[in-house]
Amino acid sequence: MILAAIVLFCLAVALGLWLVVLGVRYRRGSRGLAAAHAGVALLGLILLGRHIFSSPVHMLYNDAALLFVLALAGGLVLLSLRMGNREHRSPPPMMGVSLHAAMALTALLLLVLGYTHP
Repeated sequence: MILAAIVLFCLAVALGLWLVVLGVRYRRGSRGLAAAHAGVALLGLILLGRHIFSSPVHMLYNDAALLFVLALAGGLVLLSLRMGNREHRSPPPMMGVSLHAAMALTALLLLVLGYTHP
């Protein structure tokens, strides 16, 4: 189950990177791509949560889940800033995107580290 969560989070990273390229290079966003990014990440978080609550305590998994939840909160803030009709065409605030990405990538690294070093 952890491996499936890792794969889903890697896919979410790829979709997020695509969103960043759209925002920085082309100065626009994509609601559909953002929804796919959020959906894949939520599915990975659900799988991680199921594993955490159904198996013995593994601190790296718990830390990764906490960071993923914080990244989720950052993503919701970014979404709330862009809910207007015009705002979805403009790039998101890159400082917020950077913090969101840094938390999520750190969580992914902790998850991979916990998986490879049981």
